[in-house]
Amino acid sequence: MRAGAPGPTLGEMVAWLQRNPARADALLGVAFAVVLVAITALGFRDEGLDPIAYPCCAVAGLAFAVRRRWPVVTFALVIAALTVFGATGQPGGPVYLTTFLAAVNLAVLRPMRTWLPWTAVAAVALVGANWAGHGFSLHLIPVAVLLLAAPKLAGDAVRARRLRVETLEARVSLAEQETLRRVAEERLRIAREVHDVVGHGLATITLRAGVADRLADRDPAEVRASLRAIRQVSKESLAELSALLGVLRAEGDDEAPERAPAPDLQALPRLVDGLRDAGMDVALDVETTGAAVPEVVAAAGYRIVQEALTNVARHAGPDASARVRLTRRDGVVEVEVRDDGRGAAGPVRAGGGLTGMRERAAALGGRLEAGGAPSGGFRVWASLPVVPR
Repeated sequence: MRAGAPGPTLGEMVAWLQRNPARADALLGVAFAVVLVAITALGFRDEGLDPIAYPCCAVAGLAFAVRRRWPVVTFALVIAALTVFGATGQPGGPVYLTTFLAAVNLAVLRPMRTWLPWTAVAAVALVGANWAGHGFSLHLIPVAVLLLAAPKLAGDAVRARRLRVETLEARVSLAEQETLRRVAEERLRIAREVHDVVGHGLATITLRAGVADRLADRDPAEVRASLRAIRQVSKESLAELSALLGVLRAEGDDEAPERAPAPDLQALPRLVDGLRDAGMDVALDVETTGAAVPEVVAAAGYRIVQEALTNVARHAGPDASARVRLTRRDGVVEVEVRDDGRGAAGPVRAGGGLTGMRERAAALGGRLEAGGAPSGGFRVWASLPVVPR
């Protein structure tokens, strides 16, 4: 250490001791031995202590240098030192407190099947030693009983506190995991929404742009109508994206913005009309009865149909037609999108769109099937329980 450099603070010393428990115990044992020898020498200097008293006090203190690593050794050394101390007729003193401290230390670090036999033998040894050195006295009986009871009470208290701490830590860990799970689910939801919004918007724009390109020379009015439709679709898609990204920006804020209402099955006619205007041949069949469909189920059904029609626009071919069927019966909402386009060239691989549709159905306890139709083309079918499971 350089001259004039400040020494370690109390907090730094405590932190060092916590990082080095073996060295901390060694320092404790040395300090304990010095204090016991000093107090015994000063307190009983007029009573004529035998020289054997000092090594007994030193051994009883130094035994705590290994209290965590070998608690049984600590207890055995303390009992051996005090047995000799009492048997040689030494007066009482603070050295006897080490018996209870060693017993409590043993009970905290070892189970009852270990500490109980040791404390029972220690009680007999200490009572016998003091009886031999000073004669029988009634105060030896409560001392022996206390030696048996103290470890039990202290061990139970420490274990109860440890259990409370572990329970609290487990609750905190579960709360953190639940928070992370909810964040992950929200991000996955937003990712699906962004995929669906962007995919559908771009597919519609592509259809409109194709119409405008084919009619550029023959029908300028239709071209202008297509451009206006592209502008409107772009505006709507940007508005939805802005709302979704606003949720991401608001993560961590105390007041998150309210979500915009998600489109539901009631919006399917508008979705189909928009694609018809863009040049796709789409038919919609609706067969529903009974009460209204829950919002979460209606939103999932809409997004599945939207993504399926987007895939038709992207992959089925320019002359493909599609049919959307919506049915509700027996507590289940079924949606089906079937086209007569190119179909699947091979095994269907789960891309972002198909994965998102399956995740939406599975989140509600439903099922989704996607693949080539027997009559040609491609088919997407989903069954969504009205009461999500």
